[in-house]
Amino acid sequence: MSYDTHKTWLYKLEGRDIHLYQYIDGVATDTLAGYKIALPGEYYGNQLIYPNEDITNGLRFEYTALIEPFVDEAWEDLTARASSSTISFGDGDGGSSRDTINYTSGLGDFATGDKVRIIGSASNDGDYVIANAASSSILEVAAGSFATEAVGQSIIVYQIPDEDTTPDETNHVNLNRMLSLAVVDFIKSQLADIQGDIQKKEYYMREFWKKVGDNESNKRKISVTFPISPFAVK
Repeated sequence: MSYDTHKTWLYKLEGRDIHLYQYIDGVATDTLAGYKIALPGEYYGNQLIYPNEDITNGLRFEYTALIEPFVDEAWEDLTARASSSTISFGDGDGGSSRDTINYTSGLGDFATGDKVRIIGSASNDGDYVIANAASSSILEVAAGSFATEAVGQSIIVYQIPDEDTTPDETNHVNLNRMLSLAVVDFIKSQLADIQGDIQKKEYYMREFWKKVGDNESNKRKISVTFPISPFAVK
C-alpha cells in the first residue's frame, strides 16, 4: 500500500461539476456538514474523504473539458509557452484599447487567434484568446480582460486547444492522438455490435484497449530489479 496518500485522488462527474475525493488509509474520519474529514489518532481503515481545500501544488485534470468536447488542434501541437517572474499585465495600454500581456522578447511563439491559459498571477489567471500578437514582447487580448499587474509573480502562459462549436471531419474530440484513435475503434466496435458482427466487434474492442494501454504506458516509467543467481567457474 502506498504511503503517498496525499497524491491519490478520485473524482466523480455530475453534469458540469467535479466531485473530488481523497483516498487515505490509516486515519479515522468524521462527518462535518455532510463531508468526511480526517481526524488525528487511531487507525480506522481505508477511506474516501473530502480533501483539504489547500492542495499543495494543485491538481491537473487531463481531458475533462466538459464544455469543450471538440477542438481544432491536438495537444501535442501546442508548444507555445512562456514562464517568468517578469511577466506583467496591462489594462488597456496596448495602444488599441486592448489589454496586454507583457514580457520582454518572450512571447514570439504565440500567434493571433491562439487560446492561452494563464496561471500563477495575482489576479489574472484564466483562459484568453489572443486578439493580436503585436510583437515578441506584447500580446493583446480583449479589453476588460485584465487588471493591471506589475512583475513579481511566477507566471506561466501556455497555449491550449481552441474549441470548435461547429465541428466537422477536420476536428477531433478533446483528447490526445492515441486516445482519439481509441475512440474511433470503440465506435467501430459498437457499429459492428449493432450489425450483429460479434467477431468484428471483439476485434475493434481489442484494438481499443490496446491503444488505451499504450497511452497509459507512455506516461509511466517502470523499472524492475531482481537478484542475479551465483555462478561457479571451474
